[in-house]
Amino acid sequence: MKTHKSKIDNWFRVVVLIIALTPFMFLLIENIVFWPMLAICGLCVAFMVWLYVATKYVISEDVLTIHAGLYKVITPISEITSITDTNNALASPAFSLDRLEIKYGEGEMILISPIDKSAFLADLGRKDS
Repeated sequence: MKTHKSKIDNWFRVVVLIIALTPFMFLLIENIVFWPMLAICGLCVAFMVWLYVATKYVISEDVLTIHAGLYKVITPISEITSITDTNNALASPAFSLDRLEIKYGEGEMILISPIDKSAFLADLGRKDS
């Protein structure tokens, strides 16, 4: 069994940093109620970090399992029809726009962003992309 983590782009880091710093910016600009905003932004940052930590792509003998928080896709490797490089920005279990588009089953598609695409494809036993 091989596990691959999602690549993470700088845009995601910037979004998390902006959310984390928002309460402090408002505190400096205006004297706004600080603690509720800090709690809300802290929960948002914690949720985004949890999603990143929970996002992984697991290849076992004959199954690809994609985990993203509470979301999970399990597909037999034999049902994968194509894998191509893409920069598609659709919502997906990927924290980078440097993605792989995996088509499988009856017209199903998912976008992922493994840190090392070539190692992922090798572990999957594919030469696509």
